[in-house]
Amino acid sequence: MCILQVPSNNTSMNFSISAIIILVILFFVLILLWLRYQSTLKDLSIAKFNEQRVSQELNASVLAHQYDTNQLHELKIDIASLESQHLFLQEQMEQYRNDTSRSNEQFQLLANKVLDEKSAKMEHDHNRSIKEMLDPLKERIKTFENRIEQNIKEDIARHSSLKEQIIALAHLNERMTLETTNLTKALKGDNKMQGNWGELILENILQKSGLEKDREYFTQKSFTDEYGKRLMPDMLIKTPDDKVYVIDSKVSLKAYEQYVNAEDSDFEKAALKAHALSIRSHVDGLADKRYHELYQIESPDFVLMFVPIETAFAATVKVDNSIYQYAFDKHVVIVTPSTLLATLKTVETMWRNDKQQKYALDIAVQAGRMYDKFHAFTEDMGKIDNRLNQLRNTYDDAMNKLSIGKGNLVQRAEKIKQLGAKANKKLSKDLLEKEG
Repeated sequence: MCILQVPSNNTSMNFSISAIIILVILFFVLILLWLRYQSTLKDLSIAKFNEQRVSQELNASVLAHQYDTNQLHELKIDIASLESQHLFLQEQMEQYRNDTSRSNEQFQLLANKVLDEKSAKMEHDHNRSIKEMLDPLKERIKTFENRIEQNIKEDIARHSSLKEQIIALAHLNERMTLETTNLTKALKGDNKMQGNWGELILENILQKSGLEKDREYFTQKSFTDEYGKRLMPDMLIKTPDDKVYVIDSKVSLKAYEQYVNAEDSDFEKAALKAHALSIRSHVDGLADKRYHELYQIESPDFVLMFVPIETAFAATVKVDNSIYQYAFDKHVVIVTPSTLLATLKTVETMWRNDKQQKYALDIAVQAGRMYDKFHAFTEDMGKIDNRLNQLRNTYDDAMNKLSIGKGNLVQRAEKIKQLGAKANKKLSKDLLEKEG
């Protein structure tokens, strides 16, 4: 029994070992199979990757072929375009040569035309401006010369007639002396008539002096002094410097008539003395009126007292030789027809000289204006000169670009022709010589 049990244990042990061995073998087999499977998967992955790479390379080759095909097509198109552009460029060069030649001719014609027109217009404007400035001056100078000549003739006539007037005045005084007696008889009883007669003689002398009434002398102008008293001098003489001389006529005939008709020497002396006192009385009365202080007029410090009868005043001086000084101290200057006429002639000469000076001033003003115009004209001429210089510079710059300067259009056109551009015409020799 014991012998039978031992083999049973060995068998069981062997079975276990066999089973383990089988399991180990199976494990290794499984491992080998798994490794083989993994290797197969890896090979499949590599094959798939290679397949994809080959496919990509194939696609790239196809794309490269298409790109090369497109490039070839584009090159053909570019070649055709270049050929077309070459033909177009040849046509443009031909047209450019023609246009350049025409433009150069037109530019030269236009420049010459502009210069001719500007020169003609400038000459015309110059002549017209000079004429416009000088014609008025010529007329004014001619007018001034005529006025001066006329004034000289008038002066000669006045000076030549002055002597005749003085002689005539002397004859008039003689006639007045002869008629004094009758006139005295008519006037000695009426003081108003005496005053009117004296004023008439005074105005006659003023008219003969050459002075213009209501411009250079005035009659019976009324004034009011600072006390409200109304004053009316017989005559006012105005000078060019706005001074006014007052003249008042005073006639004293009663005592003078007695003196002239006296048959007794004592009575004659008494009448002459009374006549001198009458003259002094007139001086006092005129001085009291204070005409020289009237604020409305610019009067000198004296008043002229006119005595119309020369012999009457001469008789007064015989008996009263201080009458001049007496009157002068009272701001009164006694004048007779002869001395008054000389004074008025002096005033008339002042007016005539003033007119001549005004004409000279007018000429000077016009000459100054002409000078200003001439200055403006010279400035305009300077501007025209600058514009012509600018036009000339622009023309030179254009010609420099066309045929003279470096890289000019003529030079470039000739180079294009030398490169093979076809042309039926040639540029002008003048342009080629300038370019050379």
